[in-house]
Amino acid sequence: MTNILIQVIFLLTNSSFAADQILPEASFGEDGIVFKYAPSSFVMKSRFRLQARATYEDYDSKNTTNEDVVDFSIRRMRLRFDGTAFDPRFLYKVQLSFAPRDTDFENSEFPNFLRDAIVGWAYSDSGTLWFGQTKLPGNRQRVISSSNQEMVDRSLVNSIFTLDRDIGVQLHQRLGEERPLWVKLALSNGEGRGRANENTGVSTTARVEWLPFGNFAQNGDYFEGDLMHERDLKLSMGIVYNNNPKTNRLGGQLGPLFDGTQVRSMDTWMADLLIKHRGWAWSTEFAKRTVDNPFVIIDGSTKAIFKGSGYTTQLSYIFPNHWSPVVRYTRTTPVSAILSEDNTTTQYIVGLTKYIDRHRIKILGDVTLEEKTNSFTHLDQQNWIVRVQMEFGI
Repeated sequence: MTNILIQVIFLLTNSSFAADQILPEASFGEDGIVFKYAPSSFVMKSRFRLQARATYEDYDSKNTTNEDVVDFSIRRMRLRFDGTAFDPRFLYKVQLSFAPRDTDFENSEFPNFLRDAIVGWAYSDSGTLWFGQTKLPGNRQRVISSSNQEMVDRSLVNSIFTLDRDIGVQLHQRLGEERPLWVKLALSNGEGRGRANENTGVSTTARVEWLPFGNFAQNGDYFEGDLMHERDLKLSMGIVYNNNPKTNRLGGQLGPLFDGTQVRSMDTWMADLLIKHRGWAWSTEFAKRTVDNPFVIIDGSTKAIFKGSGYTTQLSYIFPNHWSPVVRYTRTTPVSAILSEDNTTTQYIVGLTKYIDRHRIKILGDVTLEEKTNSFTHLDQQNWIVRVQMEFGI
């Protein structure tokens, strides 16, 4: 009955197949709802997911005028379609987002529903050329899907330094099989998703990652937590460099726009490490950004591009009953020149995750102690953050 219903839906939305009276094969499993149309090698995997979150933030009343926050929200709600068309070597991926924070309305001034729209050509078993809008090959936490995280959200280091999505061309090439070395290169607008290049600047990104002990089980280097309980020690090391000349956004590819014709050139370096073994998973990341003149005008006020460095590390263990405690330490340190606008921030986070259906269905919770200090403004502040999240998807 389920297969018949899926086929009817597919026919109603694909008139060309209906006209030919040819039913595609349909199934439901690990890849979501999968349609296959053999005559044209057409495959479409359809998935959705949502994250419902509750947050409580307790601000240090001695050092801030901010009020405490209690918030219930839909953090993410996304639809994804990907597969092959006409030939197994021709790939595509489309992802739409509908939650308010996902649409980037505050910065783009329009509801930007489109997250990914990309086509690819797998020119060999070890290489693919991509064209369109998608994630740049940046830090590991960013390139791992938000659905595959083991804590409620990514770290503060990712929030500040991430390259996120952009429009351009990418080359992903694997060298070797037993101990693969991946080289991922990108040329892109540098303006972020949904925005045309407004000047002659072109952003360049390079990521190199090496797996010296071989591949992780089921591509485990691209989801957090050792769900597979790797029998042998697995290790992945990555380095990233991004140059974004003439950007007019506070975070390069992200953030609010500068006033007028201001532009800045940013350089970002990143390094990450991931180890998994017998239920244990340890990951760590370092990032650094430089910019010649970090001060810009946004909506008539002086703001600073974050110039400095950040470090985050987290450790987890997954028990046989699929409960997983997680701890994370994060610190971001601005250079002294921007202390009038940015603080040194340290976060200590303890979390607990219950996997119901791996990363597809899970419940996550964490408690954060956040410390903000600033020698310039004499700030010494402690805040508490409590979050609970339900992830549900197919």
